[in-house]
Amino acid sequence: MFSSGPLVISWLMIAYAPSIYWLYTGRLLSGFGSGMCSVSVPAYVIEIATVDIRGLLGSCYQVSYTIGVLISMLLGITVVWSWLAIAGAFFAVWAVFLMYFVPESPAWLIAKQRHGEAVESFRFLKGKDVDVLQESAMATEHFSHQPQESPTLREFKKPELYKPIALAIGLVFFQQFSGINALMAYTVEIFEHAESSVDPSIAAAVVAGVQVIATSVGSALMDVNGRTKLYKISGIFVSFGLIALGIYGVLAKELSLSSEVYGWIPLASFIVFVASFSLGYGPIPYLMTPEFVPLHCRSAVLAISGVFSSLFLFMVTKTFDDFRYFLSDYGVYWVYGFFSVLGCLFCWYCLPETKGKSLREIQQCFQNKNDSEYENTLVTCQ
Repeated sequence: MFSSGPLVISWLMIAYAPSIYWLYTGRLLSGFGSGMCSVSVPAYVIEIATVDIRGLLGSCYQVSYTIGVLISMLLGITVVWSWLAIAGAFFAVWAVFLMYFVPESPAWLIAKQRHGEAVESFRFLKGKDVDVLQESAMATEHFSHQPQESPTLREFKKPELYKPIALAIGLVFFQQFSGINALMAYTVEIFEHAESSVDPSIAAAVVAGVQVIATSVGSALMDVNGRTKLYKISGIFVSFGLIALGIYGVLAKELSLSSEVYGWIPLASFIVFVASFSLGYGPIPYLMTPEFVPLHCRSAVLAISGVFSSLFLFMVTKTFDDFRYFLSDYGVYWVYGFFSVLGCLFCWYCLPETKGKSLREIQQCFQNKNDSEYENTLVTCQ
């Protein structure tokens, strides 16, 4: 709820900015608000979700993000940018209203010794047909064995904390270095450079729509096929889409391909890239990171992951134009494709499967003291 304040102010500053410095300040505030959301929302969802639907609910954060991108694309086609910013402020205000009806997570309330409120939260989330007193007693038993204070620096030296942090940083690294945010930000310009036969603005909206559909499909499959399997499939086809874009760029330049005959290839390749990203690379970092760590460490680890994600995002978007200048468009696509292949290897050798496991079982995978024991435990967690 508190994150909506900076977001409302930021969008209004952008909409009515009298100078470029207002735009800078507005974007700074929007980044602050978005950062708060990226920590609180995944943590909350993981805490309220049951094992059988944790993958579905945990992926809803990314689904909501893609819906927001699609709305922005559609509004960008029909209205001026100032009205687009006002729309952003409207959605932030609406979020405050909706959050008024959402209870705190039972896990957080139990950790704060507010057991009566935890029972009411269970009743709201699980319905009247569930024995909420039994659910609350089981949760109290589980969280009573966990530390209630924020993690100390000494705890970050323990394998159950530094290993999840390393995996979380790896997940956001490969997510950002697939180039998704840079390519989505430059979608219209990319299609113009590719001389596609499809109108660039329409193509951008189509890509955003595909992203929503693919992310929704990935969310539905998360508890069926598992996280690591979807991540590997996602990485393979992300690489394929990027390599195909690069090959088209080379052939279009060297052979002067007719855009009327072959102009559909950039859109098709881009759709493969975005759809594949949305199946795994997009939602899984926000789902698995809070699964890895205990309640008292969750906010800290999500904050660390968010900082690195923002850093990698800045690096990718800042260097995008420079890469295009030195490597041309197709070279950039191949670089991102290479990182996506590395992401598949990272998943294959490092990521434990969390589908169907309780949070306690997942976190026990990281409690071994040496790497050989961790590798053996990793096999059992696949």
